[in-house]
Amino acid sequence: MKPLPFLIVLGGGLLSAATLHAEDAAPAKAEPVLEPYQLKNRSTFACDAQDARAPFWPIGWVHRKGASTAVATNDAPREALDSKNFRVTSILLGTGGGSLAVVNGRAYGEGEFLRTPRMAPGAPAAARTRVHQIADGFIVLQRETQLVTVALLRAELAQKKFEEPLLDGDR
Repeated sequence: MKPLPFLIVLGGGLLSAATLHAEDAAPAKAEPVLEPYQLKNRSTFACDAQDARAPFWPIGWVHRKGASTAVATNDAPREALDSKNFRVTSILLGTGGGSLAVVNGRAYGEGEFLRTPRMAPGAPAAARTRVHQIADGFIVLQRETQLVTVALLRAELAQKKFEEPLLDGDR
């Protein structure tokens, strides 16, 4: 086998050449193989008492006995969502930052809830209206399961009525 030369730098700046032979290397010591870990006692949990609190439940949670009361769910919306109640005056379509729409004088992005007037204390909670989608020329609003499309109001498309005479009559 061919010897591999290398240089050793000593503390005083002296260089010495040495060669390393494969035969000179000390044989690697074999480490003793350990047996795999054996579990001696496996933990268990048994709860015999009916009124005992299970330790895996959240702290403070109490299991109540008795029949649960069924809450009547009404799938029909509380009030109809109408596009006449909303006025869209501006739409800004964006690529990375998202799109914005001005609805009833306030700017909203997709997924935001429209602001509603405060309810009197004790009054039933009203369903919230959310901006579902903003597109070119219209937005889609969502309230519970209802969707309604509200078109952008464009002043240039409205027919103008000229009741006053134009000032270019002298030309």
